[in-house]
Formats: sequence, structure tokens, C-alpha cells
Amino acid sequence: MRKSSIRAFGIALFLAGAIFTFVDFITSDTEAAKINVPKGTVLIKKTELEAINVEAAEAKKQLAKIQTDYSALKNNTVAVNTSAKKAVKSFTLVIKKGMGTSEVSSALEKAGIIKDAGDFELYVIKNDKASSLQIGTYDLNVKMTTAEIVKKITRSK
Repeated sequence: MRKSSIRAFGIALFLAGAIFTFVDFITSDTEAAKINVPKGTVLIKKTELEAINVEAAEAKKQLAKIQTDYSALKNNTVAVNTSAKKAVKSFTLVIKKGMGTSEVSSALEKAGIIKDAGDFELYVIKNDKASSLQIGTYDLNVKMTTAEIVKKITRSK
């Protein structure tokens, strides 16, 4: 064979490969080209669609719960307010050996029985009741005055 015929055969193979590549590139551009999807449409995978549907279902459940809670709250607002006024907060105070006025007043303040531990402690000290604290268990409530609380925890049972 001659050089020119080998060269021509090589060029023909190169051109055939280039043509096949070009045709493949044009015909199998994307999945959208095969399906004929209108402009403005987005394709997503089936697994992504399922994940989105699961999230949407969870969001619907949460929304339904929020709506139910809101409706219940809206309908029971008056009932809750009246029952809150009727309920008196109570607390069982346990005074142990070695507890001082500061520990007692802090416990009462944390329980919400008194508003200010410092004021309570000052009242106990000014009325000479600091050394009269009695070990024991005492049932106290928010409606009691400072004087009533002090009287109750400083006398023996």
C-alpha cells in the first residue's frame, strides 16, 4: 500500500469518529430533550420528589397541630384566666438543722411565695425572730403575709 492511501484511510476514520460524536451529542443532549418538556418546567428525580412529599406531609401535620392548639387556646383563654386566679400557689418549706434566715428566705423566693428574699430576711432580723426559726415542715402559700409566714415558722408545733 502506498502512503497516500494509508493517509486517506486514517483521515476517513477520523472524520467518521467526529461525525458519530457530533450526532450523539445532538441527539442525546439531556433527558429533557428526550421527553419534550415545555420551557419553564424543572425536572427532578423521583427520590427528590418523594423526599419533598415527606417534608410536606410533616409540615401539614405541624400546621394542623398549631391550628388546633391555637383554636384551643383562643377558646379557653377566659377559662384559663379564671382558673389561674382561683389557684393559690402553695409550697412546703422544710427547715433543717443549721438553716439560717438567708437559706429560708432564698427557698421562699425561689418557690414564689415571697417577692424579695432580702426584704423577708430584713423583716425577720428587725423583729428579732432570726434565732427563733423552728426545725420542721411548713405549708405556706402566696396569700400569706410576711408576718403570717414568720409567725408560722418561728413557733413550735
